[in-house]
Amino acid sequence: MTRQERAVRTREALIEAAADLFDRDGQEVTSLAAVTAKAQVSAGALYFHFATKADLANAVTRTALSRLRQITGAPAPTPADTNGHATGNGSEGGDGSRNGGGGGSGWGGDARTQAARGLRGERAAAPPARGPAAAAGGARGDRVGEVQQLIDTTHVLVRGLADDVVLRAGFALDRSGGQRPARERPVGEGPAGRAAGKGGTGGERPGRWPEVGGSLRGVWSGWVHETLAAAGTRGALAPGVSPSDAAAVVVAATVGFEVLGAQDPLWLAPHRLTRFWTLLLPALVPLPARETLHPDGSPAAH
Repeated sequence: MTRQERAVRTREALIEAAADLFDRDGQEVTSLAAVTAKAQVSAGALYFHFATKADLANAVTRTALSRLRQITGAPAPTPADTNGHATGNGSEGGDGSRNGGGGGSGWGGDARTQAARGLRGERAAAPPARGPAAAAGGARGDRVGEVQQLIDTTHVLVRGLADDVVLRAGFALDRSGGQRPARERPVGEGPAGRAAGKGGTGGERPGRWPEVGGSLRGVWSGWVHETLAAAGTRGALAPGVSPSDAAAVVVAATVGFEVLGAQDPLWLAPHRLTRFWTLLLPALVPLPARETLHPDGSPAAH
């Protein structure tokens, strides 16, 4: 193993260890000594990669952000999209630390993950597919419609929150205010800043929704809004349904599952999300299209 490979593995081990401890104990009470002990590396190795605990937390957040973008298929934002915040280059862990190596796979076997799997009656399994696009053989808005794509992606996200401690810790750090949020688009305002017209769909066209440089919720919200705006333009939503209003419901519900799941893993069980979609779909899409949708996720996404 080369020196660079060892450095990458050390950095991955530190990120995984920090995420596990942040998830279990919280960032504030977690010490760097505890991180090095869990990662089984020296203090010198830690300080080679991360000067402070804040730098380490930032690496956890950016690794989680990269994994979220893999789930959604969303590209890394350009500098203009991030309000001047530096972002990773799309590789896991692109946080600007001295070693540019990525984070580990993270779909691991921490105690919380095993508990969540136990509630679902699952055995430890291989990592889930990184995003419905990959699971569906590359189909996004063509063979798999936007609404089913959205359903599938929410299932992959919730499964990731249950199984991936880095993704879960990243959302928790995001929730604690570790990253500065960018301006959120007002509900009902389209991608170009136009207010929705009568019926709730005017001015809502597919386009680049602003992301937050380090905010997982900002990236998630932007992707959901963009996906439903595309569905609205294609006529896939029920008459009178505002894509922005629908996106607000989906974002609020999925973020709610994440927040509640931090205290009780049962909230991250697949049947909870399936019931949510079963309740929402009759109001979201017309009956003929609804008969073809899978609220529990399409077969290709499992």
